[in-house]
Amino acid sequence: MPDAVLTDRDIAAIDIGSNSVRLVLYRLEGRAIWTVYNEKVLAGLGRDLPTTRKLSSEGVVMAMTALRRFAAVLEGVRPDTTLIAATAAVREALDGPEFCERVAAETGLNIRVLSGEEEAKYAAMGVLAGAPLAHGVSADMGGASLELTRLNGDGVEHGLTLPLGPFALADGKGFDADRIKARIDQALKPVAAQFRSDRLYAVGGAWRTLAQVQMALKSYPLRVVHQYQMSAEDALETARLVAQQSVASLAKLPGVSKKRAETLPYAGLVLEGLIKHLGLKQIEMSAWGVREGLLFETLDEATRTADPLLAGCTALGGRQGVAPALP
Repeated sequence: MPDAVLTDRDIAAIDIGSNSVRLVLYRLEGRAIWTVYNEKVLAGLGRDLPTTRKLSSEGVVMAMTALRRFAAVLEGVRPDTTLIAATAAVREALDGPEFCERVAAETGLNIRVLSGEEEAKYAAMGVLAGAPLAHGVSADMGGASLELTRLNGDGVEHGLTLPLGPFALADGKGFDADRIKARIDQALKPVAAQFRSDRLYAVGGAWRTLAQVQMALKSYPLRVVHQYQMSAEDALETARLVAQQSVASLAKLPGVSKKRAETLPYAGLVLEGLIKHLGLKQIEMSAWGVREGLLFETLDEATRTADPLLAGCTALGGRQGVAPALP
Protein backbone atom coordinates (compact mmCIF):
# COMPACT_ATOMS: atom_id res chain seq x y z
CA MET A 1 0.00 0.00 0.00
CA PRO A 2 1.43 3.43 -0.87
CA ASP A 3 2.58 5.90 1.75
CA ALA A 4 -0.49 7.74 3.08
CA VAL A 5 1.43 11.03 3.37
CA LEU A 6 1.66 11.25 -0.43
CA THR A 7 -1.38 13.31 -1.37
CA ASP A 8 -0.44 14.39 -4.91
CA ARG A 9 0.58 11.43 -7.02
CA ASP A 10 -0.01 9.46 -10.19
CA ILE A 11 -1.70 6.05 -10.03
CA ALA A 12 -2.20 3.53 -12.82
CA ALA A 13 -4.89 0.86 -12.66
CA ILE A 14 -5.22 -2.15 -14.95
CA ASP A 15 -8.48 -4.08 -14.76
CA ILE A 16 -8.48 -7.50 -16.44
CA GLY A 17 -12.15 -8.36 -16.68
CA SER A 18 -14.17 -11.11 -18.28
CA ASN A 19 -15.05 -8.89 -21.23
CA SER A 20 -12.61 -5.98 -21.27
CA VAL A 21 -9.00 -5.24 -20.40
CA ARG A 22 -8.48 -1.61 -19.46
CA LEU A 23 -5.71 0.76 -18.41
CA VAL A 24 -6.56 4.02 -16.65
CA LEU A 25 -4.04 6.61 -15.48
CA TYR A 26 -5.17 8.87 -12.65
CA ARG A 27 -3.78 12.03 -11.11
CA LEU A 28 -4.58 12.39 -7.42
CA GLU A 29 -4.55 15.80 -5.76
CA GLY A 30 -5.66 14.91 -2.24
CA ARG A 31 -9.27 13.72 -2.57
CA ALA A 32 -9.54 15.04 -6.13
CA ILE A 33 -9.21 12.17 -8.63
CA TRP A 34 -8.60 13.07 -12.27
CA THR A 35 -8.67 10.59 -15.15
CA VAL A 36 -5.69 11.39 -17.38
CA TYR A 37 -5.70 8.45 -19.79
CA ASN A 38 -8.18 5.65 -20.47
CA GLU A 39 -7.70 2.76 -22.93
CA LYS A 40 -9.89 -0.35 -23.29
CA VAL A 41 -9.78 -3.54 -25.34
CA LEU A 42 -12.85 -5.84 -25.52
CA ALA A 43 -10.86 -9.08 -25.36
CA GLY A 44 -13.69 -11.35 -24.16
CA LEU A 45 -11.48 -13.50 -21.92
CA GLY A 46 -14.50 -15.14 -20.30
CA ARG A 47 -16.43 -15.88 -23.47
CA ASP A 48 -15.74 -19.65 -23.45
CA LEU A 49 -15.92 -20.25 -19.70
CA PRO A 50 -19.40 -21.86 -19.64
CA THR A 51 -18.42 -24.52 -22.16
CA THR A 52 -14.67 -25.07 -21.68
CA ARG A 53 -13.98 -23.72 -18.16
CA LYS A 54 -10.96 -22.04 -19.76
CA LEU A 55 -10.14 -18.56 -21.00
CA SER A 56 -10.97 -17.81 -24.62
CA SER A 57 -7.88 -18.53 -26.74
CA GLU A 58 -8.68 -15.56 -28.99
CA GLY A 59 -9.30 -13.45 -25.92
CA VAL A 60 -5.92 -14.39 -24.45
CA VAL A 61 -4.18 -13.26 -27.64
CA MET A 62 -6.01 -9.92 -27.55
CA ALA A 63 -5.43 -9.48 -23.81
CA MET A 64 -1.72 -10.23 -24.07
CA THR A 65 -1.35 -7.73 -26.92
CA ALA A 66 -3.12 -5.09 -24.84
CA LEU A 67 -1.13 -5.87 -21.69
CA ARG A 68 2.19 -5.67 -23.51
CA ARG A 69 1.14 -2.26 -24.77
CA PHE A 70 -0.02 -1.19 -21.31
CA ALA A 71 3.33 -2.27 -19.83
CA ALA A 72 5.12 -0.09 -22.41
CA VAL A 73 2.87 2.86 -21.52
CA LEU A 74 3.64 2.40 -17.82
CA GLU A 75 7.35 2.21 -18.56
CA GLY A 76 7.10 5.63 -20.17
CA VAL A 77 4.76 7.20 -17.61
CA ARG A 78 6.33 5.68 -14.47
CA PRO A 79 3.38 6.26 -12.09
CA ASP A 80 3.93 6.38 -8.33
CA THR A 81 1.66 3.36 -7.83
CA THR A 82 0.36 0.66 -10.17
CA LEU A 83 -2.71 -1.43 -9.28
CA ILE A 84 -3.39 -4.55 -11.37
CA ALA A 85 -6.43 -6.73 -10.73
CA ALA A 86 -8.23 -9.56 -12.50
CA THR A 87 -11.82 -10.54 -11.83
CA ALA A 88 -14.23 -13.40 -12.55
CA ALA A 89 -12.84 -14.89 -15.77
CA VAL A 90 -9.27 -15.30 -14.52
CA ARG A 91 -10.54 -16.27 -11.07
CA GLU A 92 -12.76 -19.09 -12.36
CA ALA A 93 -10.81 -20.37 -15.37
CA LEU A 94 -8.79 -23.57 -14.99
CA ASP A 95 -5.96 -21.87 -16.84
CA GLY A 96 -6.27 -18.61 -14.90
CA PRO A 97 -3.03 -19.19 -12.92
CA GLU A 98 -1.18 -20.06 -16.14
CA PHE A 99 -2.41 -16.82 -17.71
CA CYS A 100 -1.17 -14.77 -14.73
CA GLU A 101 2.23 -16.45 -14.92
CA ARG A 102 2.47 -15.72 -18.63
CA VAL A 103 1.55 -12.07 -18.12
CA ALA A 104 4.21 -11.71 -15.43
CA ALA A 105 6.86 -13.41 -17.58
CA GLU A 106 6.13 -11.44 -20.76
CA THR A 107 5.24 -8.02 -19.36
CA GLY A 108 6.48 -7.85 -15.77
CA LEU A 109 2.94 -7.09 -14.60
CA ASN A 110 1.95 -8.97 -11.45
CA ILE A 111 -1.78 -9.61 -11.31
CA ARG A 112 -3.85 -9.68 -8.14
CA VAL A 113 -6.80 -12.03 -8.69
CA LEU A 114 -9.76 -10.74 -6.69
CA SER A 115 -12.16 -13.09 -4.95
CA GLY A 116 -15.86 -12.62 -5.62
CA GLU A 117 -16.32 -10.85 -2.29
CA GLU A 118 -13.35 -8.57 -2.97
CA GLU A 119 -14.68 -7.72 -6.41
CA ALA A 120 -18.05 -6.79 -4.88
CA LYS A 121 -16.37 -4.70 -2.18
CA TYR A 122 -14.13 -2.73 -4.54
CA ALA A 123 -16.94 -2.06 -7.01
CA ALA A 124 -19.01 -0.60 -4.17
CA MET A 125 -16.04 1.42 -2.90
CA GLY A 126 -15.69 2.82 -6.41
CA VAL A 127 -19.31 3.97 -6.26
CA LEU A 128 -18.60 5.69 -2.93
CA ALA A 129 -15.46 7.31 -4.34
CA GLY A 130 -17.66 9.15 -6.82
CA ALA A 131 -20.82 9.50 -4.72
CA PRO A 132 -19.95 9.56 -0.99
CA LEU A 133 -23.60 9.69 0.11
CA ALA A 134 -24.64 6.67 -1.97
CA HIS A 135 -27.27 4.60 -0.16
CA GLY A 136 -28.76 1.47 -1.69
CA VAL A 137 -27.23 -1.43 -3.60
CA SER A 138 -24.23 -1.53 -5.90
CA ALA A 139 -24.57 -3.94 -8.85
CA ASP A 140 -21.38 -4.54 -10.83
CA MET A 141 -21.97 -6.53 -14.02
CA GLY A 142 -18.89 -7.96 -15.68
CA GLY A 143 -18.72 -10.43 -18.51
CA ALA A 144 -18.97 -13.52 -16.29
CA SER A 145 -20.48 -12.38 -13.00
CA LEU A 146 -22.71 -9.93 -11.15
CA GLU A 147 -21.59 -8.52 -7.80
CA LEU A 148 -24.15 -7.12 -5.36
CA THR A 149 -23.16 -5.02 -2.33
CA ARG A 150 -25.30 -2.99 0.04
CA LEU A 151 -24.29 0.63 0.63
CA ASN A 152 -25.57 1.95 3.95
CA GLY A 153 -24.58 5.60 3.65
CA ASP A 154 -21.60 5.14 5.97
CA GLY A 155 -19.68 2.57 3.95
CA VAL A 156 -19.75 -0.84 2.31
CA GLU A 157 -21.52 -3.84 3.76
CA HIS A 158 -20.96 -7.49 2.87
CA GLY A 159 -21.30 -8.34 -0.82
CA LEU A 160 -21.62 -11.46 -2.93
CA THR A 161 -21.06 -12.64 -6.48
CA LEU A 162 -23.54 -14.41 -8.75
CA PRO A 163 -23.00 -16.17 -12.12
CA LEU A 164 -25.16 -13.66 -13.97
CA GLY A 165 -22.75 -12.05 -16.39
CA PRO A 166 -23.61 -12.31 -20.10
CA PHE A 167 -20.94 -14.94 -20.78
CA ALA A 168 -22.18 -17.06 -17.87
CA LEU A 169 -25.75 -16.85 -19.14
CA ALA A 170 -24.80 -17.61 -22.74
CA ASP A 171 -24.79 -21.41 -22.45
CA GLY A 172 -24.34 -22.23 -26.11
CA LYS A 173 -28.04 -22.98 -26.63
CA GLY A 174 -28.85 -19.66 -28.26
CA PHE A 175 -30.62 -16.65 -26.81
CA ASP A 176 -33.92 -17.80 -25.30
CA ALA A 177 -35.32 -15.00 -23.15
CA ASP A 178 -37.69 -17.22 -21.16
CA ARG A 179 -34.99 -19.77 -20.31
CA ILE A 180 -32.52 -17.06 -19.32
CA LYS A 181 -35.11 -15.26 -17.19
CA ALA A 182 -35.72 -18.51 -15.31
CA ARG A 183 -32.00 -18.81 -14.57
CA ILE A 184 -31.87 -15.20 -13.40
CA ASP A 185 -34.89 -15.72 -11.14
CA GLN A 186 -33.32 -18.86 -9.68
CA ALA A 187 -30.13 -16.96 -8.80
CA LEU A 188 -31.78 -13.82 -7.42
CA LYS A 189 -34.64 -15.25 -5.35
CA PRO A 190 -32.46 -16.65 -2.50
CA VAL A 191 -30.63 -13.32 -1.99
CA ALA A 192 -33.36 -10.81 -2.85
CA ALA A 193 -34.41 -10.15 0.75
CA GLN A 194 -30.97 -8.96 1.86
CA PHE A 195 -30.59 -6.61 -1.11
CA ARG A 196 -34.04 -5.06 -1.42
CA SER A 197 -33.66 -1.33 -2.00
CA ASP A 198 -35.22 1.68 -3.71
CA ARG A 199 -31.99 2.58 -5.50
CA LEU A 200 -29.48 0.61 -7.54
CA TYR A 201 -26.03 1.93 -8.44
CA ALA A 202 -25.19 0.25 -11.74
CA VAL A 203 -21.49 -0.43 -12.43
CA GLY A 204 -20.08 -1.89 -15.63
CA GLY A 205 -19.91 -1.34 -19.37
CA ALA A 206 -23.12 -3.20 -20.19
CA TRP A 207 -25.16 -0.99 -17.86
CA ARG A 208 -23.50 2.14 -19.27
CA THR A 209 -24.39 1.06 -22.79
CA LEU A 210 -28.02 0.53 -21.74
CA ALA A 211 -28.01 4.07 -20.37
CA GLN A 212 -26.58 5.40 -23.65
CA VAL A 213 -29.34 3.64 -25.56
CA GLN A 214 -31.97 5.22 -23.33
CA MET A 215 -30.34 8.64 -23.63
CA ALA A 216 -30.59 8.35 -27.42
CA LEU A 217 -34.22 7.18 -27.28
CA LYS A 218 -35.16 10.05 -24.96
CA SER A 219 -33.05 12.65 -26.84
CA TYR A 220 -31.30 13.41 -23.57
CA PRO A 221 -29.23 16.58 -24.15
CA LEU A 222 -26.10 15.46 -22.26
CA ARG A 223 -23.95 12.44 -23.04
CA VAL A 224 -22.53 12.03 -19.54
CA VAL A 225 -23.35 8.55 -18.23
CA HIS A 226 -21.87 8.96 -14.74
CA GLN A 227 -24.71 9.54 -12.25
CA TYR A 228 -27.32 9.45 -15.02
CA GLN A 229 -30.59 8.29 -13.43
CA MET A 230 -33.47 6.24 -14.76
CA SER A 231 -36.76 5.39 -13.14
CA ALA A 232 -37.50 1.68 -12.86
CA GLU A 233 -40.19 2.09 -15.52
CA ASP A 234 -37.83 3.74 -18.01
CA ALA A 235 -35.11 1.18 -17.26
CA LEU A 236 -37.55 -1.68 -17.85
CA GLU A 237 -38.66 -0.18 -21.15
CA THR A 238 -35.04 0.03 -22.37
CA ALA A 239 -34.09 -3.39 -20.98
CA ARG A 240 -37.01 -5.08 -22.70
CA LEU A 241 -36.30 -3.25 -25.95
CA VAL A 242 -32.69 -4.44 -26.18
CA ALA A 243 -33.67 -7.99 -25.14
CA GLN A 244 -35.98 -8.18 -28.17
CA GLN A 245 -33.47 -6.93 -30.74
CA SER A 246 -31.06 -8.89 -32.91
CA VAL A 247 -27.33 -8.27 -32.58
CA ALA A 248 -27.35 -6.59 -36.00
CA SER A 249 -30.15 -4.22 -34.95
CA LEU A 250 -28.47 -3.38 -31.63
CA ALA A 251 -25.16 -2.63 -33.33
CA LYS A 252 -26.92 0.14 -35.28
CA LEU A 253 -27.95 1.95 -32.09
CA PRO A 254 -25.88 4.96 -30.94
CA GLY A 255 -22.96 4.01 -28.69
CA VAL A 256 -23.34 0.23 -29.21
CA SER A 257 -20.39 -1.66 -30.70
CA LYS A 258 -20.83 -5.07 -32.33
CA LYS A 259 -19.12 -6.86 -29.43
CA ARG A 260 -21.23 -5.00 -26.87
CA ALA A 261 -24.37 -5.79 -28.91
CA GLU A 262 -23.72 -9.50 -28.37
CA THR A 263 -23.95 -9.16 -24.56
CA LEU A 264 -26.48 -6.34 -24.24
CA PRO A 265 -29.68 -8.49 -24.38
CA TYR A 266 -28.41 -10.54 -21.41
CA ALA A 267 -27.67 -7.35 -19.48
CA GLY A 268 -31.21 -6.15 -20.18
CA LEU A 269 -32.74 -9.33 -18.77
CA VAL A 270 -30.56 -9.16 -15.64
CA LEU A 271 -31.62 -5.57 -15.04
CA GLU A 272 -35.25 -6.59 -15.45
CA GLY A 273 -34.70 -9.35 -12.88
CA LEU A 274 -33.06 -6.97 -10.41
CA ILE A 275 -35.93 -4.50 -10.68
CA LYS A 276 -38.42 -7.31 -10.13
CA HIS A 277 -36.73 -9.03 -7.19
CA LEU A 278 -35.18 -6.06 -5.35
CA GLY A 279 -38.18 -3.73 -5.65
CA LEU A 280 -36.09 -1.00 -7.27
CA LYS A 281 -37.51 2.41 -8.02
CA GLN A 282 -34.44 4.24 -9.31
CA ILE A 283 -31.29 3.20 -11.17
CA GLU A 284 -28.24 5.45 -11.07
CA MET A 285 -25.22 4.85 -13.31
CA SER A 286 -21.72 4.88 -11.89
CA ALA A 287 -18.78 5.17 -14.27
CA TRP A 288 -16.56 4.29 -11.31
CA GLY A 289 -16.15 0.76 -10.05
CA VAL A 290 -13.45 -1.77 -9.15
CA ARG A 291 -10.49 0.30 -10.41
CA GLU A 292 -11.54 3.38 -8.48
CA GLY A 293 -12.36 1.24 -5.46
CA LEU A 294 -8.81 -0.14 -5.41
CA LEU A 295 -7.50 3.41 -5.73
CA PHE A 296 -9.85 4.71 -3.04
CA GLU A 297 -8.51 2.13 -0.59
CA THR A 298 -5.03 3.63 -0.90
CA LEU A 299 -6.23 6.97 0.53
CA ASP A 300 -5.95 7.61 4.25
CA GLU A 301 -9.23 7.86 6.15
CA ALA A 302 -9.15 11.65 6.52
CA THR A 303 -8.69 12.10 2.77
CA ARG A 304 -11.46 9.61 1.97
CA THR A 305 -14.01 11.55 4.02
CA ALA A 306 -13.36 14.85 2.20
CA ASP A 307 -15.98 16.05 -0.26
CA PRO A 308 -14.74 15.15 -3.79
CA LEU A 309 -16.41 18.14 -5.46
CA LEU A 310 -14.91 20.64 -3.02
CA ALA A 311 -11.55 18.88 -3.26
CA GLY A 312 -11.67 19.12 -7.03
CA CYS A 313 -12.57 22.82 -6.95
CA THR A 314 -9.77 23.47 -4.45
CA ALA A 315 -7.26 21.64 -6.66
CA LEU A 316 -8.34 23.60 -9.75
CA GLY A 317 -8.18 26.85 -7.81
CA GLY A 318 -4.72 25.97 -6.57
CA ARG A 319 -3.50 25.60 -10.15
CA GLN A 320 -4.62 29.18 -10.79
CA GLY A 321 -2.86 30.43 -7.67
CA VAL A 322 -6.10 30.93 -5.73
CA ALA A 323 -5.64 30.43 -1.96
CA PRO A 324 -7.85 27.57 -0.62
CA ALA A 325 -8.92 29.76 2.35
CA LEU A 326 -10.06 32.61 0.14
CA PRO A 327 -13.70 33.47 1.12
